[in-house]
Amino acid sequence: MKNILKLTTLILVTPTLFTFIFPSTVKANNNSFDVCLRELTASGVPVEQAQTGCADALVPTELSTCVKNISTNTNIKSIEALKSCYQVRRPLDLSSCVVNINRDILMANNKSNTSKTASTVTETAENSIEPIIETTETTSVTPIQMALDTCQASLLPLRHSECVIGLSRTPQTANPTKAMETCLSAEDFPRDLFPSYQQ
Repeated sequence: MKNILKLTTLILVTPTLFTFIFPSTVKANNNSFDVCLRELTASGVPVEQAQTGCADALVPTELSTCVKNISTNTNIKSIEALKSCYQVRRPLDLSSCVVNINRDILMANNKSNTSKTASTVTETAENSIEPIIETTETTSVTPIQMALDTCQASLLPLRHSECVIGLSRTPQTANPTKAMETCLSAEDFPRDLFPSYQQ
């Protein structure tokens, strides 16, 4: 009987001892500033900027998640993503906006342009005619950088990305940069609907 009581006491006391022995480990894993700093440095942000960003962020893990999502899923550098994520009220919405536009529109356009170019080269090789090279206007801002800027400027980034994706899928307006401009300006005041109010 005594052996059963000893065994029962040992089984009940052991889990309690673990909570007293390792409280600091559990606490450290839940520290949002620690998580933020780890994620930012892993994304390629220099330590000093990562420390400053995490220390000043209202919700540090949202800041680091924003930077991580953008730098992982686009070709935007982590330090640029940090600047944008730091300046918005909704960093998670910002990262979703940029990633959604990049995945659904910009990468889809790149794939279709690549397949069109490949088919054009094949056809011209078969017909032995020199390929026609289409030139596009060079702009100082790339489409993905514009996506980051417009998502940052938007009051409702998720709505903005839905707007851009929807407008870019229509055959008449297959230009994503034009769609970004249209969606952002419509948030301010839809001047195309009310031309008499244009200044």
